[in-house]
Amino acid sequence: MNKIFLIPFTFVSFFLFAQSSNVGFNTATPTATLDVVSKSNTSATKALEINNSSASELMKVINTGNVGINIGTSMPTALLHVNSAAILNIRHENLPKLLSPAYTPPFNKLGVDASGNNVIMPVTVKYLYYQQRSNYPATYSPTNNTGGFSLYDPNQYINIPIINDAGLKGNSAGFTFGTDTSATVNGQSVSNVRYIVIPEPGVYTFEAWGSIRCNRYNNTQNYSFSGQMNINTVFATASGSIYTSNTVSRGIINANRDNFGNTVNVSYAFSNAQILTHTLQTTVPNQKVALFFQYVSGEPNQLTHNECLLNIPTGGDTSYYIIITKS
Repeated sequence: MNKIFLIPFTFVSFFLFAQSSNVGFNTATPTATLDVVSKSNTSATKALEINNSSASELMKVINTGNVGINIGTSMPTALLHVNSAAILNIRHENLPKLLSPAYTPPFNKLGVDASGNNVIMPVTVKYLYYQQRSNYPATYSPTNNTGGFSLYDPNQYINIPIINDAGLKGNSAGFTFGTDTSATVNGQSVSNVRYIVIPEPGVYTFEAWGSIRCNRYNNTQNYSFSGQMNINTVFATASGSIYTSNTVSRGIINANRDNFGNTVNVSYAFSNAQILTHTLQTTVPNQKVALFFQYVSGEPNQLTHNECLLNIPTGGDTSYYIIITKS
C-alpha cells in the first residue's frame, strides 16, 4: 500500500544563496551578507525590529532610514532617535585623545537641548579683565606730589602691575600671577616686576589703557617745559626673569593741560591716555608677560622727583585697565 505524505510549506520572501552566502529578506538579489528590504515605502513601515524577551521593542529601522532605540512603539522622528530615560545611553571607553594637527583648538562642545536635539554649546570666551580704580602707585602723595615715578631716563622701565586683587574683574582664561623681585627689561635692571602667566598656547589679544599725570613736585619745583614728551607702552615676554620687548606703542603727553585737557598757565600738569593693542601668539605653555612705561624723549631732565602717577582723570573712575582675550 502506497502512502502519500502531504508536507505543507509557507512561503515567505526569504531567499538563501549558498554560493554567495548572502541572505535576502524581501529581495531575490541580496547584495550584502544580510540584505533587508522594506515591504512598503511609508514612514510607518519597519524594515527591521528587535524585541526583548518581554516582546518590548528595543530597536527599529523604518523605511526612511530613521533608527529608533528604546522608543517603544513610537516611530523614530530623526535619523537616530534615542530615548535615554533612566538609562545611560552612550558610553565611550578608552576614547583616544586627538591632538593637533588632527584637531586644532578651539573646540566646539556638543550638547543636547530640552527637546533632545543635538546642539553646539556656546564656547566660553577665555579672557582676563583688570581695572585699577585708584591712583597708582598707592605711595603717591598728593600733598607734595612725590612718591610716584620719574619720567626722564630711557633706561628706566615702570611696571604696570596686573594683580590678583579687587581690580581683577574676570579671569576665565586661568591666568596666574607672580612677582620677579629682580629682573631685567631689554638689559636694564628692574625690581618687583608684577607679571602674569598665560597657561596654554594660543592667540591672545591685549588691550591696555592708562592715564599719566605729572604734578609740580612739592608745589614749588620750577620746570622748563617745551610742550610734549614721548612715552612708550612696552609689552614684554619673559624667559625666566629676563624680559624682552615684544611690541611697543608710542604715545605723547602734553604739558600745560589740566585734567579736562584745557590749557592752563601752570606748566607742571601733564595728562594724556596711553593705549596699547597687541596680538600675541604663544607656542608654549606658561608664557610670562608684563607691561611697562618707558620715557623716550622730550622735556629732558625735568621730571626727576617721582612726581608722576597713573591717575584717574576728572569725571572718570579708572587709572588704567587691561583686557586680554583668547581667540
